[in-house]
Amino acid sequence: MAQGPEPARKTAWAGVAFGVSLSCFAAYQQFKLPPVLPDLLREFPHDRAVAAGFMSIYALIGLAVSQPLGRWLQGAERRGGLAAGSHLGLGLVLAGALSALGCVIGLIWPQSAALFLSARGLEGLAFAICAIAGPAIAAQAAAPRDLPLITGLLAGWIPIGQIGGALAAWIVPDWRFLWLIGLALGLALALFGRRGARAAQRRSLPPESLSRRQTRLLWLGGSIFLLWSGQYFAFMTWLTSYLDLHGLSLRESIGAYLLPVVVLLIFNVVTGWALGRGLPLLHTLIFALASQALVWIAAPFADGWPGIALLALYGIGAGIAPTCLFQVPHRIVGGAARAGAFGIVMAARNIGVFGGPLLLGLLIGGPDDWARGFWIFAGVTFGSMILAILLRALIGPPAEAGSGGTGSGGTGSGGPR
Repeated sequence: MAQGPEPARKTAWAGVAFGVSLSCFAAYQQFKLPPVLPDLLREFPHDRAVAAGFMSIYALIGLAVSQPLGRWLQGAERRGGLAAGSHLGLGLVLAGALSALGCVIGLIWPQSAALFLSARGLEGLAFAICAIAGPAIAAQAAAPRDLPLITGLLAGWIPIGQIGGALAAWIVPDWRFLWLIGLALGLALALFGRRGARAAQRRSLPPESLSRRQTRLLWLGGSIFLLWSGQYFAFMTWLTSYLDLHGLSLRESIGAYLLPVVVLLIFNVVTGWALGRGLPLLHTLIFALASQALVWIAAPFADGWPGIALLALYGIGAGIAPTCLFQVPHRIVGGAARAGAFGIVMAARNIGVFGGPLLLGLLIGGPDDWARGFWIFAGVTFGSMILAILLRALIGPPAEAGSGGTGSGGTGSGGPR
């Protein structure tokens, strides 16, 4: 007698919350710097290139360790159950300890560029662990029908971290306050990360084996993320400094900084919801990148209220694009992508996160230099759109079938090889 269909797996929302929280913690640690960067540089006048390195060091560390970390965490996933939770838990304890240590060094020796940069490097290593573990845990906890929505939540990790840092700076406009919050969060992760990992990793998982074609497609998707992240992180790192050049106070600059971030976060969730209801993934990504390129073309000619409107429009595209980019690995592997796939994408993304703030920091000196930066941003975003069109052509129409793109239409399960 034939058995009935296997009951649909339900989403483990506690695991989703834990994975998203890990990612948001990592983003807060990185983005606690930009809102207070002008005041920090006034108190400790580090060279502009060194100051850009305070953000880019995160990406340099991530570039070096993302793939090895992804392979290590994937090996733990294959063993499943408490063994996986134990491996992951040790990684999260290490991440919390490194993050807390970095905050302590930064608080004690902010006048030393070398020590402050080293402290940010320790935080960057913790970031790399959480940036891979968080999405992998949340994706594992998701039922297939909820995966696009959860991807939208995961894509909001950067804006949530940015909002957290900006609000903390708004409440107490002193960079030391933000570092103390980071220290407390790092200690909490060091103390409770192992317990959370065990609770989130009880389900055994089949091995994830990536084909050569899937690996190439993941690197192509990562290259799009590289270009997009380069312009986004460059702009958001130096935005408060740009506003400071135009005479805005710290609190006014933070308010303007928050506008695109809040809009971005809303559209992260809205886009994830829409992808789960059949919005075509790669067409949507191409549209978002094209719209952002147009914003950059218009930026040199906008000031006052038109400039504020462009910030909001930028936030819309910046919400749609990363949600699609975080969904791309799931589409490529034909299901819930795990640490191995995310390790590839995050390694490529980190190149952009490293280069963007550093190159823009070297380029800008006064308000007039920003116009050149905007044109470069337009070219970079247009280039990412061309790569997205190529990815769409390589994946082909069958991968667009279905709702949400996590079923058999992906290249890893029934899609074109």
